[in-house]
Amino acid sequence: MISELPNFIVIDDDPISNIICLNIIRLTFPGASVQTFKEAEKGIEYIWSAYSGNNAGNAILFLDINMPVLSGWEVLEKITDFPASVKERVKIFMLSSSVASHDQEKAENHPLVAGYIIKSLSQAKLSALFPC
Repeated sequence: MISELPNFIVIDDDPISNIICLNIIRLTFPGASVQTFKEAEKGIEYIWSAYSGNNAGNAILFLDINMPVLSGWEVLEKITDFPASVKERVKIFMLSSSVASHDQEKAENHPLVAGYIIKSLSQAKLSALFPC
């Protein structure tokens, strides 16, 4: 159950997927703050700047795996280097079109990953993660 609405962050190079996520999150959680990034590096910079302060809230990150320049796995490596205070504020879900068992297993075994969602995000999937 979500007691206080977190912020949502989507890092995905596919603009259509970002629009779908944005709309699904806002339909499911009206008033939610949603930041989308097509470039992984900009998403990483945003997480660092927005969640490294003492008064920062919590966030849910939906992170695509297959992206140019930095893959979702490489994004996780960079976030791993963040201070614990930042990592504790951001709950990460891999959001991917990959149904490959090795991707799902890798996500399940990664200490920063809370779950694996096969695209596309839907209200049912989102509500299952965060029942009201």
